This record gives sequence, structure tokens and C-alpha cells, in this order.
Amino acid sequence: MKIKKRLLFILTLLIISSLSLLPCFAQYEPYTQLSLPEGAEARLGKGSINEIAYSPDGSILAVAGTLGIWLYDADTSEELALLTGHTGGVSSVSFSPDGTTLASGNLGYIAAVRLWDVETGTLKTEFKGLWGGVTGLSFSPDGMTLASGWDWDMKVRLWDVGTGTLKSELTTGHSQLGSILFSPDGTTLASTGFRGDTTVRLWDVDAGTLKSEINTGHYWGNITIAFSPDGTTLASGSSGDDWRILLWDVATGTRKTTIEGHLTGVSGVSFSPDGATLASGSGDGTVRLLNVTTGTPKSEFIGHGYLRNISFSPEGATLASSSGRMLSLWDVATGTLKTTISGHLLGVTSLSFSPDGAILASGSLHGPTRTDTIRLWDVAANTLKLKFTIQGSYRVHSVSFSPDGTILASGISEGQVRLWDVGTGTLKSELTGHAGDVHSVSFSPDGTTLASGGADTTVRLWDVASATETATLTGHGGSVGSVSFSPDGRTLASARSTSRLENAVRLWDVASATEIATLGHRGEVYDVSFSPDGTILASAGGIDGTVLLWDLAPAEPPRLTADVNGDGIVNIQDLVAVATAFGETSETAADVNGDGQVNIQDLVAVAAAFGEMAAGAPSAINLSSETVQQWLAEAQQLDLTNTTSQRGIRFLEQLLLTLTPKETALLSNYPNPFNPETWIPYQLASPAEITLHIHAVDGSLVRTLSLGHKAIGTYQNRSRAAYWDGKNELGERVASGVYFYTLTADDFNATRKMIIRK
Repeated sequence: MKIKKRLLFILTLLIISSLSLLPCFAQYEPYTQLSLPEGAEARLGKGSINEIAYSPDGSILAVAGTLGIWLYDADTSEELALLTGHTGGVSSVSFSPDGTTLASGNLGYIAAVRLWDVETGTLKTEFKGLWGGVTGLSFSPDGMTLASGWDWDMKVRLWDVGTGTLKSELTTGHSQLGSILFSPDGTTLASTGFRGDTTVRLWDVDAGTLKSEINTGHYWGNITIAFSPDGTTLASGSSGDDWRILLWDVATGTRKTTIEGHLTGVSGVSFSPDGATLASGSGDGTVRLLNVTTGTPKSEFIGHGYLRNISFSPEGATLASSSGRMLSLWDVATGTLKTTISGHLLGVTSLSFSPDGAILASGSLHGPTRTDTIRLWDVAANTLKLKFTIQGSYRVHSVSFSPDGTILASGISEGQVRLWDVGTGTLKSELTGHAGDVHSVSFSPDGTTLASGGADTTVRLWDVASATETATLTGHGGSVGSVSFSPDGRTLASARSTSRLENAVRLWDVASATEIATLGHRGEVYDVSFSPDGTILASAGGIDGTVLLWDLAPAEPPRLTADVNGDGIVNIQDLVAVATAFGETSETAADVNGDGQVNIQDLVAVAAAFGEMAAGAPSAINLSSETVQQWLAEAQQLDLTNTTSQRGIRFLEQLLLTLTPKETALLSNYPNPFNPETWIPYQLASPAEITLHIHAVDGSLVRTLSLGHKAIGTYQNRSRAAYWDGKNELGERVASGVYFYTLTADDFNATRKMIIRK
């Protein structure tokens, strides 16, 4: 089943048929699937925010960022559309006065200005040919002129909207040019500085001369501005470490109000048409609507910002992510945010759930004391509460729990992997070999192998018990930022973290240490993580700073030709049909293998496809005495009295005589590893009283399964094999780890190993 059907948790339909302004947006896909790279099935997150703008009637809010332009219903906060096509992120947006056109400009060396039809979301026209990023856009109030700022020459250009031709230019004199904005009456154009230039300059549009200048006093960053509808007030914010929004009196250039509340710099401000509400976007991933009079928040849109680190909880219900210093827990079923917390002094670099899901480990850059590096959080009740901090002298790039939860591995900046005792927080051992920083570590599901990825462009596999390197995987050509084992331990995902263009996610076969696939994530990838069932791979990062979900589930198998009678299921009727036509050479559906004759090969083909195979069981089924005995009994119950059918039944009777196990054997359980249940197959060469004993790795008895007296035959499928629900004699779930199962059949004894992974 495709992820679009399986991941209903994030695929919310856009209910917008009642919006008269945007009737054509009803055809848009859910926002988690818009503009995905090939192979990806869904996206979490929306990219960071560069600028925001209200439509003239106040019904739509446009948010420009690294992913494109998001259009929101300003009243309900619903996503209406995502407009993409610019090279690089969108730096600026502006609505035309009548609300029918949206202008956008992009970052990067080759810049363009695009005009979009708001009703349909389609591109109307594009202005090209200038070098340098577009720093700002603004329509004149009459909609006839579009002003654009360019960071190549620090000039403001005025364009004729109807013809797309250049009307005039203003040399601003800014050391770095930021935003530009027309006043509501169209007589004044405001321009802002960038980085060290914290001024706002007001220009006479007709004369092209400077009227006045406001020194905002904002800290380092891009200055963003907005005029109130009456033109008397100017709002300003800075994308740097200044978290304030300042309101200025335009006539006097004096400060009126200071508004605080965002956790990081302000990347966009915009007044509502009535002037009562101010929208502000921030690097903390939020868009806030503020009451202008009181400065208090009215509502908030969440979900923007760079999601750099991700980790599924063991049962798959929660996804942890980090953005800067912030940790977040997401509900996978609904795609909604459960809780956030800010705890590290500097940016979070990695996340890992303990096997039981009770602890979330986070690693970070070192703080002022160079010791605040690893923190363990209590996840109970979907809250994050600090348990304790592991002290260390280097920045921690990655953390990973062992499957039994007793060891925490950390990759550090000195080319080492450190193994910590989770119970005491003490160092157990170190693995050395990488030539540079170790950016990611991941335990295999059985805990015997540790994978590490580093700045030396390699992925290394280590034997945990002996602390020795067993293999080196090469091919990324750049720093490896993340590694992750699939739940069955057969596949390793790795991601390159230093390229903006490479197909950055690679899949490796662990047994042969060879590459088997690449996934087209565009840009550096900060983290990769498999879902607990191994069918989804999440990758975080890329140029847009979002999370992509990749469908790794195998394609649905084609319809089996062994369905001879075409009733949609391979059953006893198909077997009898082949047996009935045995020996025929004419064209018939009973000739399953198409060799021109109905014979034993066709009968075996039907037998191999007979019934429903259990997930994780062997892919093929061998004919066994008990299987044929069951088929024969069912065929006899059909009361087939004609000569041809009787011949088919006699054939089954003869076949049964040849199918008896030659020896008693204990077979491999499936699935393995498992959680929480497994099936244990076996075969008997003679009737016997059957007992299964399950022991822990220390030899203690966990469970006894008395299966009773069993006849000769193979007990392999789920309806006949021994079943263990993963509980002990008291009915309690046993812990994850290695267990042994022993089959006793009269004088026969055999033991095999199995693994519980939670």
C-alpha cells in the first residue's frame, strides 16, 4: 500500500470550496505532498520564513521562505497553496492593490521577479536578467508600478507592471540593501539596510530624493518593515538576534512601541488592512498575529523553521525533531505538534529515543563551559523533562542508544565514538579511526554492530564487543551527516551533509557492504531515520529545511497465475482443477507455467501459491504431508463424483504417500527480530509429544509452551506453527534482547536463537 494511503496522519485535505476568492485552489494536493522530489511521498515542515504579506482584503496571508510561497487562509490558518519555481528560496512577496496578483523574488546570483495569478496559483509573467538576489518587492497603491531591491548594486528599480519595462532607478546608498515598501498613498518608498546597516530610509518617489532616515537600533540582521494602512506608523524587525518589533512614528521618526515575544529574530512583519493586527514571522518557526494597540498575541501559526534532527519513537507514534535549541514532539497519527522545549545553550545536533521510548537523548554544541553536551529527557505524558546531563569536553554531533538501552553512543568533534553507561553516565570505551569529526552513530537492531559517519566522507562499521572496525563504506564524496539501520539490520541509510546538489541519501546492504540505492533529496541532509516497520525512511534537511518521507515498502505483487478458476484466491478449487486436467496438452488455465502440458510442475506452482502467506514468513512453501492431507480432506468434502474429479483426488492420495518428513527438525522463527509476537515452525518424522522452552540469555526460563501430541508432518504456517506472544509465564511483556527456544519431541532436542526488538 502506498504511503499516500498509509500516512493519513499528515495528509489533511484542503477544505476551501467556500472561499470565493480562491475557487481554483480546491484542486491542490495536501500541503505535505506539494512539489516533492521524485520518490518522496510526503513532507513534514514548511521551510523557514523570509517575509510575510497580507492580501489587500485581509483574507490571505502569503509566507515566503526556503520552500516557496505558502498561501494561508488568514482566518482559519489553513494552507491554501504552495507556489514554487524560483531558483533558491523566495526572499520577498507583495500583493497588488486589487489582490489579484502576487509578486515574488528569489535569493541567489541569478534573480528573477515573478507575478502570480492569485486566483489560480499560476505564473503570469517573469522579469529576468539581473544578477544578485531580490531583497524586496512592493507594488505602488495604484498597482501600476512594482519596486524591486537588488543586493548586487544596492539600487531600487521601478518597473511598469503592464509592459514589464524598467521605469527608473534609485541609488539607495545602503551598505547592504534589505526590504523596500511603498507607503499607502504611493508618494513615499521606504528602504532598509541589512546586516550592519540598521537604517530605514524614506524616499520621495516622484523626485527620487531622500526625505528622511530612521536609525532603528536593531541588532545585526535583515531589517523588515511594514506601513500601517493610514501611513502614520512604520513597524520594523530584525532577523538577527534582536527579538523585538518596533513601531515608529513616520512623521517624526521617533519610536512609539516595543513588542517582544518571539524566541529568535523577526523575519517579516505586515499590518492587516484595518490596521488593528500586525503579523510577524520569526526564525523560531512561528507566525504571530498581534494586537497593535496592546502588543499582545492574538493567535499563532506553527510548523515553519529548519527541522534538522529527527527520531521516531520505538512504537512509531511520535516523531521528535529539533530546530536550533528547540526540541519538539509530533503526533504521527495527526501530524500535529504535542510539545516543545528549549534546553540546550547552543544548537541541538542529534536526537535518539531509548528502546522503551521513555528517554530522549539530545546532543549539542558545547556551551560556555564546554561541558554541557548530552542531555537525557523524560518523555512521559508527551512532555520533556530533563533527567540529567552527561558531561564531556567536546561538541557532540550524534547520539544513539543500544537496543537494550544500557549504552549510549556519541560521535564527537575529535574523530572519536564514545560509549557511555546510561545508568551511571560514565564512559565505557572509545572507538577511534575516523580522520575528522564523527557526525552520526547508529546501533544495529541486535546491538552487535555500530555504524558511524564522519567528516572524512566514510561510513564505518564497528564490532561493539571488540571495539574493532569491520568495514568502511565510501562513495558520498563529502561529509557524512547521518547513518541509520533499518529495523531488520539488513540496510543502512546514510546522508551527505555538505552538498546542496547531490542525491544525498544512500542505502547500503550491510552484509556485503555495497551500495544498493540513492534517493533524490536535493541539498545537504542533516538526519535520516527508519520507521519501526522499516517501510518509511524520513530525511531531514535539504535546501528547504523540511522533512521528506520515502516509501520503502515493496511493490504489491502481481496477480498470481495460479488462480486457475479466476475467483481471486488460490485455494483447493485451483488445486483440484489442475489435478483434474493432469496430462492435458490443449490451451487451458490449468497449464499454470505455460509449457503446453498440465503436469506436476503446474500442481507444485499452485501449491506454492496456495493460501495467504504470513508477513515475514518464508517466501515459498514446500509441499508437505499435512498440507496435502488437508487439501485431500477438503476435496473429498466437495463430493466430487465424476470420473475426472475422482482421478484428480486419487492423484492427491498418491502424492501424499511421497510427502513425509525424513527427519524431525526445529526451523527458524519468523519474523526475527520481532515485536511483540513470533511463530516457531518445526517438522516431525514421527508422531511425538511436543514442548517448547523459551530461555533468556542468562539461562533463566521465561516460558514453557506445551503443544501436545502432534502427528507426522511439517508445522510451518501461522495456523500450525508454535506461537509465542512475547510474554512470560505471568503474562508480562518481556524486555527486548536475545532469547533461545528449545524444541523437545520425545528423544529429539534442538535450540535456536531469536531477538525481540522494541
